[in-house]
Amino acid sequence: MEQCKNRSANVSRVARLVFILAALAFASCSSFPVAQTGRDTLWRVSGDHNSVYLLGSIHVLPRTAYPLRPALQKAFDDAQRLVFEVDLDKFSAETLRQEFQRTGFYPPSDSLSQHLSREANRFLALILPAFGSSLDRVQRFKPWFLAEVLSSRYLQMAGYRDDLGVDMYFYKKAKAAGKPVLGLETIRDQAEIFESFNDQEGEAYLISTIASLPAYSKVVGRMVGAWENGRVNELDRLLNEHAQKEPITYAMMFSKRNGKWLPQIERFVKGGANYLVIVGAGHLVGDQGLVRTLQRAGYHVEQL
Repeated sequence: MEQCKNRSANVSRVARLVFILAALAFASCSSFPVAQTGRDTLWRVSGDHNSVYLLGSIHVLPRTAYPLRPALQKAFDDAQRLVFEVDLDKFSAETLRQEFQRTGFYPPSDSLSQHLSREANRFLALILPAFGSSLDRVQRFKPWFLAEVLSSRYLQMAGYRDDLGVDMYFYKKAKAAGKPVLGLETIRDQAEIFESFNDQEGEAYLISTIASLPAYSKVVGRMVGAWENGRVNELDRLLNEHAQKEPITYAMMFSKRNGKWLPQIERFVKGGANYLVIVGAGHLVGDQGLVRTLQRAGYHVEQL
């Protein structure tokens, strides 16, 4: 009983805190400078015999983000091979469903409500009808998976689409041009990102995600603007600042994956072909991002 009380109180504190953070994020977004930098969220790593381009992706975009800036097209034209977070040749709705059903769903004998505090269950029962759902309909979802579903639905309602994201745009261009595509990790790797969450961590992630949704589309709009104009410091604040205050989540989403990707990128730099590597912008920017990590390792990396 005492443990339940502590968990419930913890969620209450988390919810209040994140609502405040969301409001602050919304307000502070309007105060960021909007000056053009003349650069893109694109870097070139110079090898002895080749170039490896690192393009920070925004995975969802509105139609108004197109056409993309010329430097991105030039990097694509110069690359013989494209690299994405996952090999999109092996990506399908069926494989995605299978992997996320394995990691994001409870078995029939289990349910979401059994892993949440009483307060969190009441909170979900109140909020889910706004998304055309109900607590009964999401009982098989694990907290982190429900958080991702709600975030995606919220962005779709705001006009952002994953089929318009940078990844899919350049994947289609690569297939049309006959350029080989590779992946830094598998769909299974991505499906297992949140698998180590315990009940308390999963609940906190779900509540904080829902609490931040009122400001989400505005924040993503600012991300897109910063991305389009190469304002990498602003991108770092928007993408990583709050995540770094949650070290478990940040490690799972960014630092551990960056550590696995780095040796692969180094092999590309030491090869003979030109590569265009397209990963989420949050993996490239900031002091712990791949760009600064490569620079500290002695590679010549310049923003284009």
